[in-house]
Amino acid sequence: MMQRHPVASTRAELPAVADIALLDPAERCGLDPRGARLLRLFATAVYHLPAADAVARIASITSTDSVTRLATSVRVTRWLADIGFPAVRPLPVDQPITSHGCAVTFWRYLPQTGPPPGPGDLGRLLRTLHQLQAPAVPLPAYQPLVSVRTAIEASQAIGEDDRSWLRARCAQLVAAYGQLSFGLPAGMIHGDAYRGNLLRDGNRVVLADWDAVSTGPREVDLIPTLQARRFGLPETEQDAFITAYGQDIRSWHGYPVLRDTRELSTLSALLRDGHVNAAARDELQIRLKSLRAGDNRQWTAF
Repeated sequence: MMQRHPVASTRAELPAVADIALLDPAERCGLDPRGARLLRLFATAVYHLPAADAVARIASITSTDSVTRLATSVRVTRWLADIGFPAVRPLPVDQPITSHGCAVTFWRYLPQTGPPPGPGDLGRLLRTLHQLQAPAVPLPAYQPLVSVRTAIEASQAIGEDDRSWLRARCAQLVAAYGQLSFGLPAGMIHGDAYRGNLLRDGNRVVLADWDAVSTGPREVDLIPTLQARRFGLPETEQDAFITAYGQDIRSWHGYPVLRDTRELSTLSALLRDGHVNAAARDELQIRLKSLRAGDNRQWTAF
């Protein structure tokens, strides 16, 4: 059964608590945390637990549904693994577990050898995903910009002028989204489908980080790769994604709305962590200036 705890009144600062937040959940799940090695620390903290041949993902609890969403991601990925879809596999333990203002989940460790997966791999996975029947797991409805709106209000990395502009921009995009007519059928979507969430599992590529899995327009899953020119994705790789998926939505009337929504969404972790991470704060200012100016300046991925 999922561990249920109230959201802490003060959000945990992930860099400060990640190490200690790992220990109690690992012990409760019977996993040996000795030799834990930090793989990544940004929106989440990701650790390799070599003694348990596992990966731990640690996320700050930022809203009342943070733990529920992680529980859904665990249930969905178990279902996907059972039907043979290439997704990361959660460990067979009772999770997520809350600890020190964070929610912790445990996954099978996948050594990353061979060439990095690319947009063509993602296009093939999404084409298969979007053809699946609905899972036997209740999914939340996709709602644009929920995470970034929470981050805007809580952020200690911006002043009131930027906060006011971001609020207004969110409201504008949510209103525009509500007027869209979608060409692809709605159904289960990954919700954060970009090449950074691809992993190698031996000779195959799997899709990871299902925290935003939901029911919504399939176009939402296509936008991150089409918007990735902001992060230097070559046009040839964008074309490979389109060919693999089988649809090009760039001429669709709603494309600019979803593209701009995705660009705003990329601010979420920067807004949360910019006050304790100088690199995140600098990149946040670059993106804010770019968005407010309406330019196409290239951004740095985190």
